Amino acid sequence: MITSKKSIQHIDLEKKTVLLRVDYNVPFDSKTKKVLDLTRIMSTIPTINLLLEKNCKIIICSHFGRPKGKYNQKLSLDPISKLLSEILNKNIGFIPYPIDSSVQTRISQMQQKDILMLENIRFHTEEEDNNENFSKLLASFCDIYVNDAFGASHRSHASISGIAQFVPSVAGLLLEKEMIELSNILHFPKTPFTSILGGAKVSDKIKVVENLLSKSNNILIGGGMAATFLLSQNLEVGKSIVELELTDFCSQIINKTKIDNSNHLCFPQDVVVGQSFEEYTKFRTCLVTEVGPHEMILDIGPKTINLYKSIIRNSATIFWNGPMGIYEWPNFSHGTREIADSIANSSSKTIIGGGSTVDASHHFQIQDKINHISTGGGASLEFLEGKLLPGIIALEDK
Repeated sequence: MITSKKSIQHIDLEKKTVLLRVDYNVPFDSKTKKVLDLTRIMSTIPTINLLLEKNCKIIICSHFGRPKGKYNQKLSLDPISKLLSEILNKNIGFIPYPIDSSVQTRISQMQQKDILMLENIRFHTEEEDNNENFSKLLASFCDIYVNDAFGASHRSHASISGIAQFVPSVAGLLLEKEMIELSNILHFPKTPFTSILGGAKVSDKIKVVENLLSKSNNILIGGGMAATFLLSQNLEVGKSIVELELTDFCSQIINKTKIDNSNHLCFPQDVVVGQSFEEYTKFRTCLVTEVGPHEMILDIGPKTINLYKSIIRNSATIFWNGPMGIYEWPNFSHGTREIADSIANSSSKTIIGGGSTVDASHHFQIQDKINHISTGGGASLEFLEGKLLPGIIALEDK
């Protein structure tokens, strides 16, 4: 099993030089130079603190944005290194572009408990190409490689999986926690287990829906993806964004649950519709059988909210991925707000699955009431599809 991988709790770290891969690809306001969400950074602090306790020399490596293998000053990690320095109340050295053999000189000058941060690793095309020589170069910087970048662990990149071929490699505390929490959902959930799936596209979650279908007692569908499910049942969805090529898949899923009778697949009974995809468009609430040909589904309605809340109240484990509507717009935020509050006030084990759902949890200020908020968007979904992530496979077994 995935949780059989070694972490920094299983090896001798004392006075070692460690290359720590993190995921500091955080929302950033380029005008104010402010990080808008500290979740991913703060989630790595326990790993950094443990390495400091063990008198390690720490070299931090991350990507930021999508520079496509070229230097882009706007995507420099220098502001992030300064922020981390403030958080830790500790000076952090910064290694500018390019990352090459000259970095060895800076590393040789490090003292125990010193921290260096490398410039954006994706400024190098070799990173995303998983170049062997670049992987060897990164490995030459350290005694031990620690992966704490769960959000990037579904990538076969040099600093994620390539490096692990050339140096002892283990999980950080964050990655270890992600593996345990998400593995427990798949293999040992307390029942009743309810999965709440929203967001814009069914295509983003096909394999997740299929995998969770056999593991969940209830699956609650909302967000834009609900329109494709409703269309598959020959219901009018107007101008809602749908994926016509997936209506057959949605029908098969619905028919499977009817035949198996093993779980409860729930769709909106009523919805909030607008005349156009605009924040202040005219809107109304109606049953799903009453959507007009020129309307768009933009949120779930009050009957659906009450149904979903009653299921949430009676659940022992809840996994949520994807908002119920356009929660950033007040007129279409009610569904996501109510479901978020219901999850937060539940006595269940609660897990939020990365991406826009994390943003929604902060938007409605429930993040402190959730048992586990995953730092991975695509990585969380691929893990829950049952895929083995390259960055995790590459780590040493216990």
